[in-house]
This record gives sequence, C-alpha cells and structure tokens, in this order.
Amino acid sequence: MRKITVIVCLLVAVIAMAQYSGPGYYRVHNVGSDSYISIKGTHFELERNPSAFWPCVKMMPAPAPVTDPGSIIYIPDTVQVGLYAQGVDTYTLTGLFLDVKQLSVKDNDMPTYAAYTVYQGIPAYFRDLGTGMTPGGNARSIEAHWWIEPVSETSMDTSYFAVQPELGEMVDSCQWYWTTMCCDFPILIPENSGVEGAYTVQEITMGCDSLYYAEPVKICGKGEIVPAATPVLFKCASLNAEDNKLLPVGDLANHRAMPIVNDLLMGNYFSNFINHSSMSDPDVWDEYIPAQATKASANNLALGMDADGKLGFFPLPDSVYMAANSAWLSIAGLELDGVTTIYLGKAPVAEPIVDPDPDPEVMLGDLDGDQRLTIADVTLLISYLISVPDVEEPEDNVMIKTVDTNMLAAADLNEDGLVNVTDLAVLISVVLSMTE
Repeated sequence: MRKITVIVCLLVAVIAMAQYSGPGYYRVHNVGSDSYISIKGTHFELERNPSAFWPCVKMMPAPAPVTDPGSIIYIPDTVQVGLYAQGVDTYTLTGLFLDVKQLSVKDNDMPTYAAYTVYQGIPAYFRDLGTGMTPGGNARSIEAHWWIEPVSETSMDTSYFAVQPELGEMVDSCQWYWTTMCCDFPILIPENSGVEGAYTVQEITMGCDSLYYAEPVKICGKGEIVPAATPVLFKCASLNAEDNKLLPVGDLANHRAMPIVNDLLMGNYFSNFINHSSMSDPDVWDEYIPAQATKASANNLALGMDADGKLGFFPLPDSVYMAANSAWLSIAGLELDGVTTIYLGKAPVAEPIVDPDPDPEVMLGDLDGDQRLTIADVTLLISYLISVPDVEEPEDNVMIKTVDTNMLAAADLNEDGLVNVTDLAVLISVVLSMTE
C-alpha cells in the first residue's frame, strides 16, 4: 500500500510540473510532433492576421532545448493575452488576442492545452503538423494539443534553463569555461549552479607584448540576478548544461528595443535561420533573416579561440550573422583601426616586477632620521614610551620584529628586541656624553 501511495504522489508531482499554474515562464511542447516552440524571428508585414506569428517560430524536436532562450515563453494569463518571448509577443505581431484553454483529454497522464485566436469570426489554433506551426484546424486533432511545462525553481529537475560552453573550446588558463548570452528575461544564478558569475567588458588595454586585452568585469555572482536584456559573458566550471542551470525570474519579459548594449558588449535575440520547419530536410523552407539580425563586421568580434588555444574575441566572415542570443565585443568608436583580435584576460604588466630595496641601515638612537643623535631623539622616545601601555612581561612588550618603522628600529639601542626605558636610559647617556 505504501508503494502505491508513493507512486501516486510522484505521478501527481509530475502532472503538477507539466501544467499552467499562473503567470510565469514555460516551455510549450506539442503533443503530436513532440517538438518545442522556439521564437527565432519577427515578422510585422501581416497585421491582424494569425499568419504573422507562425513564420517566427521554429519547432525544436524533443528533448527540451534547455540552452535556447527562445524556448522560454512567458504566459501571463490564459484568456485574452499574448505569449511573450524574445522581446516580442503574439498580440504585437498579429494584432489578435490569444486564448489558452485546458482540454479534457490528457496525454501521458499530463494535462493538455489548446491555444487559439479568433480571426474573421473563425478560431485559428496553434498546431504543428510536422512541417512547422500553422494556424487553422480545430482542438480535436492531436497536432493542436500542447503540454505547458513550467521553467521555475520547483521544476529545475524536469524542465530547466541552462548555459553550455561550446564543445569545450572556450576554456581559459585556469580551466574556466566561457560562453556568452543575451536574454529578454532576468536570470538568477542559483547558489548550486556551475555558473560562477556573469561578466561584462568595460575597456580594452594594450599589453607589453603589443597585443590588446579585455579584462572581464564581474556584474553578478551566485544568488544574484542578471538584468533582462543584458549581454554577458558567463564563466562556468562545467561543460555540461545540467551543471550550469539558471533560473528565469521576474514578472514580465523585457521588451527593450534591439540591439542591446552593455558597456562594450552588444547582443540581440535573433539571427538568420531556416524557416519554421520541424522536418529533417532543411531544404523544405527558405532561409529567414529577421529585421533585428546583426550582420558580422570588423567591429563585431565574437568569442572564440586562436590557433594556439588562446581565448579572445575574433572577427567572423562578412557573409554571416552574429549568433542569436549571444553577446559580442563591439570595438566601434574605440580608434582600434586594423585590430582584429582582443584577447580575454589580464594584459601582461608593462613594467617588470622587482624586489623591493632591502631595509636601509638604521642609526641606533636616530629616531627622527636626521643622521644625528640629539635631544630631539630623546624627546621622541619619551613620547613613544608614554603612549604605549605599561607591561610587566617582556614578551608582551613592543618587539622590533613586529614593528616596521625605522624609528622604532632605531629606538632599540641595546638591540634586545624590545623598546623600553632601558633604551631611553642608553640614549640619554649617549646624548649627554656628546654634549660634554
């Protein structure tokens, strides 16, 4: 009986983690095609038409694309709303409100949903026929059934968001892995995440080797939140996404215009992609380039490695676009004409480090350092002895080895490692003998 109870409790927990539970961040998973929605572009030419949204969607085959910010959908409500992602929303794109309703049917014992808008008096449903998302049809077909999976603190084990360095290449000399990201939602770095922190770049300096360097500046650490729409460098201890979990937080996605600039880092949400097909043959659809995609240029340097395995920012071919949801180093306006590489890390020191000079010779009794023994030295020693507390035990007295000033070293006239009235008596005797 106990075993059955445990199984039932686990099943209830799984179902609870795969349904809408109020405003928040979710992944939307099609039951028929077993694919996830990912927002990859924007299209503004078909206002008040549900077809304006569908070309912006790429269906990503399961498992969940955990490192794709475009798959994180903010759902504020289920009635007369827009779905928010990548700085845009369905209402802005289509001019039509969206309704989300829970269906009476379950699949894999999980609640399913239908999403639709009314266009010219006819409901147009979200559906994926295996060739990408299209409007139309009805709620009866499995292609119009969706799972809504929370991406929250309570679902970190089943549906999570994460960052993953590329192929182990982006590693520095201390074996930290680096990658970049730019999202439209605030990101919390959990305390147990393999992400050590989020960084930006504020200046470029030249080293003594005549190379240019960008020293990362930490803006957020564990337990802190990366603001929405902030392009950052992430420093990670692991190559595995499941070790580098992050948490989308906040009430609403950020709708700030792109490109987004943070110090010398720039980023945006979109790049070019093969249109919304979820089929295996990419030739079925044409290449699609959103208006906000950024073309590569000599001033936009992407994170990478050189032939010697040194981490830095490098130019991309002019024919490509900067990667979606990535950050890159913008050197426009920095008067770095002809510079094509900015290395990541500390620049070599221009001046060699030398050992400090050894302690200069100290004239015993010369407390004021004028190379003479006078009554002024006696006065300084009396003032010092009055200022220190009376002590009985010699080991508690002031020892020269704990004093760094030349004055106190000069005050130890009998060189016993202590400064006390015995030294004062010696100094007075010496000064008086010199005045006779």
